[in-house]
Order: sequence, then structure tokens, then C-alpha cells
Amino acid sequence: MDNKIKRFLDNRKKNGVSAKGIIVPVIFVILLMHTAIIVNTLRINRAGQGLSQTTQNNFAYAQSVKTLQSSSEMLADKARLFVNTGDSAYLVEYVTELRTLRARDHSVSETLAVYDNERAREQLQSAQEIAQRRSRMECRAMRLCAESRGIDLSSFSEVATAPLSPVEAAYSGEEKANAASSLLVSPEYLQLMNQTGEHIDRAVQAVSNATAESIAVQSATLRKYQTLQWIMTLTIILILSLVCVMMFVLLLIPLERSAEDVQRGEPIPDGRGLTEFRRLAVAYNELLHHRKMMETYLRQQSQTDALTGLPNRLAFQNYVSQISWENAHSSVIVFSLDVNGLKETNDHKGHTFGDALLRNCATCIQAALGDGAGKQCFRFGGDEFAAFWVDVPVSELDAALDKFVKEQAARNVSISVGCAYAEDLSETTVDKLFEEADKNMYDEKAEYHRKQAQAVLEQLKLGL
Repeated sequence: MDNKIKRFLDNRKKNGVSAKGIIVPVIFVILLMHTAIIVNTLRINRAGQGLSQTTQNNFAYAQSVKTLQSSSEMLADKARLFVNTGDSAYLVEYVTELRTLRARDHSVSETLAVYDNERAREQLQSAQEIAQRRSRMECRAMRLCAESRGIDLSSFSEVATAPLSPVEAAYSGEEKANAASSLLVSPEYLQLMNQTGEHIDRAVQAVSNATAESIAVQSATLRKYQTLQWIMTLTIILILSLVCVMMFVLLLIPLERSAEDVQRGEPIPDGRGLTEFRRLAVAYNELLHHRKMMETYLRQQSQTDALTGLPNRLAFQNYVSQISWENAHSSVIVFSLDVNGLKETNDHKGHTFGDALLRNCATCIQAALGDGAGKQCFRFGGDEFAAFWVDVPVSELDAALDKFVKEQAARNVSISVGCAYAEDLSETTVDKLFEEADKNMYDEKAEYHRKQAQAVLEQLKLGL
């Protein structure tokens, strides 16, 4: 297992990290994180809505319960005013409010059902029961008052049906009025009023406590979702930052350095950056290598004589420039050579034989004058050749010329040669040396033609 891991790491180090290997996982992770953020955002919205709804429900319930209490107090005031004044308007207002209050009791019970709070339900129920007992006492008092004053109660069934004790029923009008007033200030009635407020306050407090607990739980859940949202958002930012850093390190920096290498015409190191970039570097380096090989080949071809394989006139000019710069104080021997009989060979035997003659002459020149350090031979074109000796002892010249004569005899060729020597190139020029060598060569060539003419005359004489 360790060996496999080591091989994997070595291969990764060698080949680098691919852009696909970075981008695909990053895209997958970001898509996954965005999906999670969307889901978490929905959770936050639901938690926020639930928190808001809980607060609204608590406020609505408190308002409804407080309305019951205020309505109960209003009924008590209307009942006292009617008993004290006998004004039927207060009776009408009382009955109307009583009927409204009974409808509110049902609405408040439905509001409380949302909380599923047993204690609040018990307290509210107790408050409602006490309020009903108060209402019955108020209706008794108002009936006694109405009967004492002869007021018609046929339209007010709640008051008209209020039960009276036999004693109360037998009271005279004045006694009924006194009994009505006493009933609304009795200790029992006042105790019921206090108990109603206490039970309503307890119901409100129970719901408030339950609401506070629910809000605490929902707030904790909301904070948890918000924290998770921040973590996922920061994670995405961190991932994108890391990707930017990796792209900068693995792509932009290698690209900038490679551009500099390309401008200098140098190979691009194939150990930089992403896998794709390394493959591109390998391909570029191969192209650069082939290009340099082609340039070298073309340079050689442009400076090489196709027939003899010797350097040509362009190579000669470059060579002269080079030695004039690099060997300014060196000794130089310049040879000027010309093939004898090339025109006659071409005229009588054809250019194929003439080409063969030139190749043999080139071989002869190279073998005698170009074999060794500091020695270089050239073909100018046609039947003209040249040779250079740089920093070659002049003592080797006689032996080389003897070898040159033997090479000509062995290959059955004739080459005229002239040479010029300078101990220090800085004291003269290559052109002057070549001009002197060329003059000496033509002197030898003139001697060759003289001998040829003499041989022809002797043959003619023999023929006569």
C-alpha cells in the first residue's frame, strides 16, 4: 500500500496537476455548496417566519385576553351605572357588550389552541367561569333594579332570565333596589372581580413563558442555520481563492516565464505548471529541436558544395570573417588551387567525367591540405579551390606539398597550386594573402600550359 501511494505521489510530481483535475472537483464542490446554501436559505426563511409568527401569535393572544378583561370591567361599570341611575341606555349597552364578550370567549379559546399550553388553558377557563359568575350576579342586580323601577326586560333575555331567590322575588320595589346596589359591592362580587384579573394575568404569563421558550429554541435554530450559511459562504470564498492561487502559481507564472524562454529561443522546462502546460512545453521543445536541426542542416547545405562536399564560397567568406576576428594575431597560410584540364575533359568526355574529375581533385586537396587541426579547404565554384592553415607550423608545408603531388599522381589528376604566408594576420589582410597565392597559382598554371603545349609539339614532330 505504501509503495502504491509513493508511486502515485512520484507520478503526480512528475506529471503535475491537470487543469481538469482541479476544475472538475472545484465545480462539483461549488455546485454542491451552492445547493446547500439554497436549502439552508430556505431553512433560514422558514425559521425566521416561524419566529415572526410565534411573536405575532403571542401578541394577538395577549391582546385578545386583555380585551376580555377590559370587556369584563366595562360590563361591571355598565351594571353599576344602570343600578345607580335606572337609565335603560346602560342596560342596552350592557346586554350588547355581554353578547359580544361571549363571542370573544370562543375566539380567544381558538387563539390559545395554537399554543397547546395546558396551564394557560386552565387559567383562561377559570377566568371565563369566574367572569360568567360575575355576569350572572350583575344580571341579578340589574333585574332587581329593573323590577324595582318597572322597566320592561322582554328584549333583554340575559337579564330577564337571571335567577332570583324566593326572598329576593318577594322584596318590595325599594328593597329590590337596595338589594341590587348591595349585590354589586358585596365581598363575593369584588372577590370574583379580583380573581378574574388574576387568572387572566396567569394565562397571559403562561403563554408568554411558552412563547419565550419557543422563541429561544427557534432563535437558536436560526443562529445555527445562519452560522452554517457563513461557513459555507466562507468555504466557497476559500476554495475560489485557492483556485486563483493555484492558477497563478501553476499557469500564469509558468506562462510568463515560458514566454520569456520563447522570446530567447530557449527550450521551455517541462516540469513547470499544469499537466496540460507541461505537455505543451514538451511539444514546443520537440518543435524547437526539429527547427534547430533543420536550421543546422540548411546552414550546412547553404555552405556546402553539393558536388564535392567541401565548404562553398559562403562558408569561405564566413570563415575569413571568423579568423579575422578570433585569430587576428595568428599565423596564416593561404592556398589557391585550380584544376587543370577540366574544360578539355568536359568537351571531350562529357560533364559526368568532369564532375568525377572535380570530386577526385577535392579528395586530393582535402587529403593533402585539409587533414589536421587548423586546416580547412573550400570550393569556390567551377575549377577553383582554396585552403587555409591557421596556426599551423610552416615547417609542415613542404611535406604537405609533397603529399599533394603524390595524391595527384595516385588519382591521375593535375591541380595548380599557389600559396602565401603571413606570420601575423594583423599585419596584412586575407584578401592580400589570397591575391598573392592566386598569383602564384596562375604562375604554376602557366607553366602547366607551357608543358602541355610542349608535349603537343613533340607529338606533332614524332608524327612527321
